[in-house]
Amino acid sequence: MTNDPGRRKRLLLVGAGHAHLFSFARIERFLRGGIDVTVISSAPLRFFGTGPEVLGDSDGMKELTVDVRALVERGGGRFLEGRVASVHPQEHCVRTESGEELFFDALSLNIGSEIPSALLGGSPGRVFAVRSISSLLELRRRILALPPGAKPHLAVAGGGPSGCEAAANVYELSRRHGRSLRITLTTGAAGLLPYFPLKARRLVAAELQKIGVEVSERRTTLVSGDTLVYSDGSTGDADFLVVATGARPSKVLTESGLEVDDEGAVIVDEYLQSLSAKGVFGGGDCVAFQPMELERSASHALRQGRVLFANLLAYLSGEPMRPFIPKKEPLTILNLGRTGLLVRKPFVARGRFALLLKRWIDRRIVKEFQSPSEEKS
Repeated sequence: MTNDPGRRKRLLLVGAGHAHLFSFARIERFLRGGIDVTVISSAPLRFFGTGPEVLGDSDGMKELTVDVRALVERGGGRFLEGRVASVHPQEHCVRTESGEELFFDALSLNIGSEIPSALLGGSPGRVFAVRSISSLLELRRRILALPPGAKPHLAVAGGGPSGCEAAANVYELSRRHGRSLRITLTTGAAGLLPYFPLKARRLVAAELQKIGVEVSERRTTLVSGDTLVYSDGSTGDADFLVVATGARPSKVLTESGLEVDDEGAVIVDEYLQSLSAKGVFGGGDCVAFQPMELERSASHALRQGRVLFANLLAYLSGEPMRPFIPKKEPLTILNLGRTGLLVRKPFVARGRFALLLKRWIDRRIVKEFQSPSEEKS
C-alpha cells in the first residue's frame, strides 16, 4: 500500500454475499474518508434467501432480492459485473475473467463456495446446483411442465441443511401443483444434518419420512450422463439430480498464494484479515476463522459484515481494528416447505411458526438494503 498522503485509497469488494451488504450500504462513509470503492459481482441482482426456497415459493423472490448495482452506485461506488479470474496479493491486484486489472490498497473477499464439477457432469437439463438460483428456477419450471401421470425420480445429493430443504421444497411444489415425484436423498455415512443436535436430526428425519422422501446413507460421488455413482460402488439413475453437497471455496483462492485451510478457504484472524497478506480481508463461506471453527451460515456472515466494514475503514485510515466475536449459539431456521425447524442450542422446535419467523427475519434484514442508504454509525 502506497504511503502517498495525497492519493485516494482504493477498496475492492469482491463478491456480493451477506458479509458485504453492510459495506455496500455505507459506501458514502468510505468516500468521505478518501477511499474509492469498486464492487465486483457476477450479477447485479442478488437473492438473499436460501436457494431451495425458490422451489416452493418463487413468488416471494422479489422481497428477498437486492439490487446490488443500484445500492453501490447510489452510494457513489463503482459496480463492475463480472468474475475474478485471479488474485495477486503481493501485487495488490485482481484480474477479472474479461482481462481487466484492478489494483487495491485493501481487498475484501465474499465469494461464497462452489459445487465440485464431478457432480455437475450429468446430461444437460438433468443436474441442478442448489447454490444456483437460476438452476433451481429451471428445475421448478421442468417439474411444473411434467405431463399428467408422470412420476419421475428426483434425487438429492447431500444431507446437510440445503439438501433437506431442497427435498422438502420439491415435495411441497409437487403437492401444490398436483405433480407426483419419487424423491430420494443420499446423505453419506454421517447421515442427516451431522452437526445439528440429535433432536433436530430426528425431527427432520421424521418430516422427510412423513412426506415420502427416501433417505439413504450412501453418498453420491459422481454423475456420468444419466447415471449416478454411489460410494458403495453401486449405480442408479434419476430424471433430475439436485446437488447439495461438497461445496468448496473457489479455486481462485487456492491459486492466489493466500494461506488457506484444507478446504481452500482463506484463513483469517480475529480482525477478519488474512494471516498471510495484510490488507486482504474476507467474510462468509470463503474464509476460515482462525480463532475458532465456525459453521458456514448466513447468520455468522451477517455479523461479520459489521466488523468487516469497521475494519476496512480502520485499516485504510490507519486506525485500530476491532475483533469479530461470534455469537456463541446462532439461530438457525430451516425451510422445510410446509413447516420449519428452529435450532438455537439447546432449544429445538419444529412447526409452521418457525417458517413464518424465518420469513419475517429474512425480509426485515433485506428491507434495509432495498431502501436508499442512510448514514449509520
